[in-house]
Order: sequence, then C-alpha cells, then structure tokens
Amino acid sequence: MKSITVLLASALVLPATVVVAEQAASAAEDAFSKGAAILKVADERAAKFPDQTYTASMEIFKSGNLRQTMVFKMSMKGLEKQFINFTAPGDVAGMKILMEDRDTIYMYSPEFQKVRRVAAHMQNQGFLGSEFTPEDMVLAKLSPSFDAELIGKTGDETKLVLKPKAGQTSSFSKLEIFIDSKVGGVTRIHYFDPAGKHSRTQIREAWQPYEGAQIPTKIRMKNLKTGDETVINLSEIDVKTPVSDDLFSRRTLMRG
Repeated sequence: MKSITVLLASALVLPATVVVAEQAASAAEDAFSKGAAILKVADERAAKFPDQTYTASMEIFKSGNLRQTMVFKMSMKGLEKQFINFTAPGDVAGMKILMEDRDTIYMYSPEFQKVRRVAAHMQNQGFLGSEFTPEDMVLAKLSPSFDAELIGKTGDETKLVLKPKAGQTSSFSKLEIFIDSKVGGVTRIHYFDPAGKHSRTQIREAWQPYEGAQIPTKIRMKNLKTGDETVINLSEIDVKTPVSDDLFSRRTLMRG
C-alpha cells in the first residue's frame, strides 16, 4: 500500500513540476524575444541618420586630474563605417582611424606615414591613453554581436543583459545596457570582463534634439579598476550633409 501511495504522489507531483518547468522556459524565451526586439529598435534609433559628422574633444583624466585634451573630427555612415581625424594637439594631429566594417579597422600614423591594420587581439586596448578602445567603435551597433535578455523596466528605464552570440569573439562576458524612453536611446552601459567583473561604465548624457531625434553630446567612459575616466564632448553636429563613400578607404588615410 505504501508503494502505491508513493507512486500516486509521484504521479501528482510530476505533472506540476513539468508545468512549472515549461512555464519557466516559456518566460525565458519571452525575455530573450523581447530583449532582441528592444535591442534592434535601439540600434535602429542610433543609426537614424544615414550620415553624421561632428567635432569632438576627448579629455583624459588620470587619478582625478585632467592629463590631456585631444580634438578630432568624426564622420559616419550608419554605424558601420567610421572615420576619425585627429586635429590637436600637435603630437597627435594627423593621426587617423578608419573602420571600413565591423571586422576591419585601420590606423594611420603621421610620424611614420604608415597605415596598419588593428589586429583583433589589440582592439580592446585603450587608445592614446584613453579609456575608449577600437572595440568600442565596432560595438556602436550591438544587435549583430549580442543576444539580449529583457531584465525589466523601472520608470522610464529598461534594462537588458547582453551576452556574445555563438561564434562571436568579445572582450566582455556580458554587457548591461539601460535604455531611457525619454530620450529614446541607451544612456548607460556596464561592461563585464571575462571573469564576470564589472570593469567599465559608459554614460551618455547631455542629450540634445536633432531633426526629430535626440543625440547624446557628452560620453563618459570610466575604468572601475583604476578610477580613470575619459570624457568626449561633441559639437558642430551635422546630420544633414551627405558623407562621401570615398572617405572610408585606405587611400583617404594617406592624404594630408
């Protein structure tokens, strides 16, 4: 009788367990489905303007003190093609960076008058002493590289957790991104190193309206391991003037 009772009890418990597991799996799938849709929209909003140009000052802070300020001009087509030309100070003026596509980044040094390709293993290295890296250029659009999970919403802010897609190489084990519906874009990114430790934080602020959309005009990147920070301030933003495709070539890097 005891064994029959146990079997009956098991028969009653097992379906309930299966239902709970199925509900949990369904909820997880829903979170990833919604996360992917939200991330896709965020990328589309970031790439709203086919062509963009702006001037930027990049302030490098070490131990809380301003160590250097650099100035560069940026030209973009969507988010996949980017061209940076440093104009100041004198020791970096003429240095250029070209991203032809997500897998191809070149750098031109006026000192040696040579173009070199940025190797994949070097893309996570801070550029010119800043907290920004060539990999950050590649990650201007996030949905091609990461699977997104919707974590939740608090007020106007939606949180997603992103993990590298299968087959994608990344310096990060995951990202946490926060999207503010008031500005319609990503306002904060938490970067986690391969060990799962929160290593950097990017904050996008001072959002300004341009042609029916909002653009952040100040971007902060803080290294949580060292406490050092780099701040980029944007000015002279132009989203109307077309940018020639010819700009995004190695030949352009060699021009004076």
